[in-house]
Amino acid sequence: SATGLGSLGSNTLLQALKSGGGSTLEAKKTILLRAAVASLLNAAHPGVSFGSTPAQVIAAVNAALESNDADAILALATDLDDRNNMGCKLN
Repeated sequence: SATGLGSLGSNTLLQALKSGGGSTLEAKKTILLRAAVASLLNAAHPGVSFGSTPAQVIAAVNAALESNDADAILALATDLDDRNNMGCKLN
């Protein structure tokens, strides 16, 4: 698990999905966590071609969170969000 999450460290996956965003570092981490939850679900589904394994998603998110670099956090959140919204052909 990532260090430096503060109060976010105790959030459930559902809480992360329901979270907002904002301009503070913690708010940017919240944005990343929301995108990360969706990414984990996509990466774990055998019918979704996400481009990363769940382990790779977790490692990338942990590294970004631990960096405390707002730009890196938002860049990864944007990348994950873009991939989460590519669309898929599940029936």
